[in-house]
Formats: sequence, C-alpha cells, structure tokens
Amino acid sequence: MQKEWQEVLDRFRYGIYLVSIRIGDTNNAMIASWVTQCSHDPPLVGVAIRNNRLSCGQIQQSGTFCISVLPRESLGLIKRFKIPDWQRKFEGLPCQRTPEGALVPDDVLGWLDCKLEQVIPTGDHTLFIARVVAGALLNTGEPLSTADYDGTYRGAA
Repeated sequence: MQKEWQEVLDRFRYGIYLVSIRIGDTNNAMIASWVTQCSHDPPLVGVAIRNNRLSCGQIQQSGTFCISVLPRESLGLIKRFKIPDWQRKFEGLPCQRTPEGALVPDDVLGWLDCKLEQVIPTGDHTLFIARVVAGALLNTGEPLSTADYDGTYRGAA
C-alpha cells in the first residue's frame, strides 16, 4: 500500500466492537473495528476479520457470532481481549449469555447475535455478512471509537 493512501486511511473513524464466538463449550472474543450495518430488511451486518486470526476460522466453524458495542469508558477492556490465551479472556469478567450462546460482558452498551449468511474473501481479511437474529440494549452512554484509541490499525499481524 502506498504511504499516501495509508495516511488517508489512518484518518477514517470506526467504532471499536467486541466480537464473541462460542465453539462448543469454549468461548473466544476479539476486538474489531471494521463492522457495519449492510441492510435493514433483512437486518444484516458485516464484519471484516484478518485471515490469520483464530476468530476468523472459529466464525466459519460455528456459523454464529455476537457483536457488542463497547462504552467509551471501557478502553481498558481492550487489553483483556488481546491476550494470547484465548480461553481465558472472559475469566473473572461478569457476563451474560445471548440466545445464540455467546458471552457478553455486563457493561457493554448492547449486543447483536448474528447468523452467518455469506463469507467473502477480501485480500488479507474475510468479510462475514450475517443476519441479526437477536439483540439488546443494556446500557446508555457513548460508544468507544478509534478516535478514543491510542493506536492506528494498519493491518499488522
């Protein structure tokens, strides 16, 4: 990618979301910022995840995932979901289960349960298009965004 393009892309702003996956009796979650609504009817969302992430394969395997909207004051929560031991990410964290079985921290603003409809390879990421099948607004507040975050995602592994 040319440096000039990257400088422009660095100025794009996105929300910062938690994407949770349940695989059998285990749970994983990752931080994602490339999340968007794609359709009102049917209600569809898109999530782009780097191909080498464990979550990418887990979403394809499970066929479901959950998107949680993080509150602005939860910036510290991001580190918890970047640890290498993916089976310990929810350890000691007050959570609830969604109807599709994903874990969601109690203090998120809201969550959406999603069932996979399409998988689209897009370079070094995979775009997952999913139908929203359940959701809830749990708390009020401002959502966390890349403007609040001390880092810029440039696609590094």
